[in-house]
Amino acid sequence: MIPLAAQHSAAYRVLLREHGCGHTPAESAEWAQLPVLTKQNTFGRFALNELARDVPAQELADVLTSSGRGGRSFGFRLTARDQHEEGWFDIDLGLQDVFDVDRRSTLLVNCLPMGVVFRSKAVAVANVSVRQDMACSILRDVGPKFQQTVLCTDPLFIRALLEEAEVAGVDWKALNTSVIIGEEILVEAQRDYIASRMGIDLDVDDSRLIGSSFGVGELGLNLLFETRETIRMRRAAVRDARVAQALGCRDGIASIPSLFCYNPLRSFIEVLNPDEDGYGEMCVTMLDQQAVIPLPRYTTGDMARLLSEEEARALAIQSGGAPPWLPMIAVKGRIKDQLAGLPSVEGVKECLYRDHAVADRLTGAFKILMDERGPMRVVFQARPDAESDLAFLSNRLTVMLRERWQTPLQAEALAATAFPWRPLLDHERKFAYMDAPAG
Repeated sequence: MIPLAAQHSAAYRVLLREHGCGHTPAESAEWAQLPVLTKQNTFGRFALNELARDVPAQELADVLTSSGRGGRSFGFRLTARDQHEEGWFDIDLGLQDVFDVDRRSTLLVNCLPMGVVFRSKAVAVANVSVRQDMACSILRDVGPKFQQTVLCTDPLFIRALLEEAEVAGVDWKALNTSVIIGEEILVEAQRDYIASRMGIDLDVDDSRLIGSSFGVGELGLNLLFETRETIRMRRAAVRDARVAQALGCRDGIASIPSLFCYNPLRSFIEVLNPDEDGYGEMCVTMLDQQAVIPLPRYTTGDMARLLSEEEARALAIQSGGAPPWLPMIAVKGRIKDQLAGLPSVEGVKECLYRDHAVADRLTGAFKILMDERGPMRVVFQARPDAESDLAFLSNRLTVMLRERWQTPLQAEALAATAFPWRPLLDHERKFAYMDAPAG
């Protein structure tokens, strides 16, 4: 990958030179001495033609962009036609591993935003983006032809889907529907909430599940993915403090990290500057030698820890199952959302979804406000039909937050239209749950 990047990317040659590595480092060069790439020092600094290898426009088949959540700059992934024809493999590998799609006819309804589409040779795909009416119509009317259906969406939009499905008469159990959540970290209380609304017994049902997938726009989709084994391990960590401690959750209030697998033939993953528990910034090198924009050692901004085979085996034993056949990684979430002494985004989600009656009256959107002049506030958006419950919701959420953190936190539930951060969620953009400190 390094010789490819040095040969085809003028930007990477500049970064190598500035890093003291010369224009073309030898194959034997120390990997750890090579520059670490970020969105800021690549897409935020160089023009696209400086980053990419020279590929005629007619040979490009696909463009994928990052979410732009970190600011005004976007990262891109350009895919040549020969790569595009093989793009189905990574998606189908994950689907087969979890849903046995080679033997069971499967309809996948993709409701991910931002133009994210799937290619597959194993399943039928409906790419509808954030149109809950279209998704529910397809599931209700076309879904019965298939042995199982899979819904791909994000944690906020699925709330709209569940509401629409109830009106449209979608029978999740009859459709044998499972869910894959992307875009954000999925916490266990959230998984429980979604499962309860879809009639899935997560600890008994061996055909349906609520799973999670992790992708990076600049690198690719489904880089990391949950399996039945990793889900079992994570749920065991919620119930058993010993399992949680083995994952570096020592203080009793930290959210349990997501446990994912990845394909080591597709990507090489490092953890930079790990702390005493092994967590540091995730750094990914895609191993595709045909990459149009080579990005060796590209950081994702997420806090992660690699698990050894021995650790995976020990966790599997503690959770009463078998380890997955692929390598594992634990992911805590965005580094920017992990501020010492303050609730993490994932921690607030755990509180929000712990009480299903409370979660039913909220949209799932909230904002963590850090004000040095007073107690920290977490502002939640109520559903339009819950405006008479704002005082109750504010009090209940405050109690739940303070029970978890034992600090002077204040929760406030606002009417849907009074919520100042995109009052009517359009679901096309990732929602930013945390603001910069005020004052």
